[in-house]
Amino acid sequence: MSGCVVLALACAAAAQQEGPRVSRAGGPSTPVYSKDGTIVVYAPGAKSAYRAPVLVFVDRTREELRRTTRLKLGSHACLLEIAIGGQSDGDTRVLTARLRDREGGVRERIELPDPEKADLTKFRRAICAALLRAWMVDAGGTDATMRELPAWLIDGVVRYTDHEVRQTDVDRMLLLWSHACLPSAVELFAIDSLAATREPSVAAMLASWFLDKRQNVVPFEALLRGAATGTAWRPEGAGLLLAGTDDPAAFDQALDMWLLSEGRVVIKPGMTTSGIMRRFRAHLLLYPADYGKTLDASRAWRTFQEAVASADDPVIRLAAADKAVKMRMAAFGRDGMLLALSESYAAFLEALARGAKPGDLTRLLMEAEGMRRELESRTAKGAVLQRTVQE
Repeated sequence: MSGCVVLALACAAAAQQEGPRVSRAGGPSTPVYSKDGTIVVYAPGAKSAYRAPVLVFVDRTREELRRTTRLKLGSHACLLEIAIGGQSDGDTRVLTARLRDREGGVRERIELPDPEKADLTKFRRAICAALLRAWMVDAGGTDATMRELPAWLIDGVVRYTDHEVRQTDVDRMLLLWSHACLPSAVELFAIDSLAATREPSVAAMLASWFLDKRQNVVPFEALLRGAATGTAWRPEGAGLLLAGTDDPAAFDQALDMWLLSEGRVVIKPGMTTSGIMRRFRAHLLLYPADYGKTLDASRAWRTFQEAVASADDPVIRLAAADKAVKMRMAAFGRDGMLLALSESYAAFLEALARGAKPGDLTRLLMEAEGMRRELESRTAKGAVLQRTVQE
């Protein structure tokens, strides 16, 4: 059950409990704290029953963000306080502020005017942003030095904590990329990037590059630490962290290579989506190594149907043997139907490599093509093919 659902149910239960106490709501109730004392929830007496479910939601959100960023979240130097309002009028707002006390300490504050109707997506985003800013305070950030990170990057990090949408995000990003709908890397990583702002999947994917890349320093942590101590956001800085270069052309090339590798990642074993099927289809071509010597040099590839017509050519046979191995790898980690499809194409390619008769090759190819059309039809209608671990 998602954190948002848990909070909604808990708040509904709290709403049922609060009825008898509304008329004698007096002053504020006792605040409740997280175990480490870095999160505190305040509420008026009439809304005291909302304190525990709200704290549980904040703690769960913090844990999800911690797993995603691998950062220690929660600062005694910058407490996160949640102020539950006394309204019951359907106000969905989530209000945020940074406060400074008389002693010079800072606090991140989130207010929920009506806790039962608050927009939980905005609440979750506000929690994550506040926790990251508090981390920056621990990293040496002050009012004078702290710089803003792009809003799309924070949104992307928050979205990336939801494992259930990751395959959707990969498919969407790669579809946009394959159709040349994405700008250059410098434009894509601009602080006001239109692509990342308008496309949540793009923001999540760009954030994932910072979060998942492992080197001497984790890029996302380096970004936060730099922003805390006065480093303003620059796309070239992102290029240095992610690709080791501030050259725009080299950054573009690194982005292309990263996206190619993302298309091969198995996010959820046993799952096949329309995007995965679309990328699988890109494997249905032969690239003979000597096409310029024994074949028409106008293009480097041949369709499988054209390969059948040239089945006597040793270059075609050699390419087919190599492709049979890669075909099986293309379905690695996917559901049983795609695995069976890749095996069917591999059987065709192996027959082509050993010099089978044209009639047999055509039959094997047509069997594989029929299976592919069926899978493409199902996934195009929104079906997600998936096998369970037990299978």
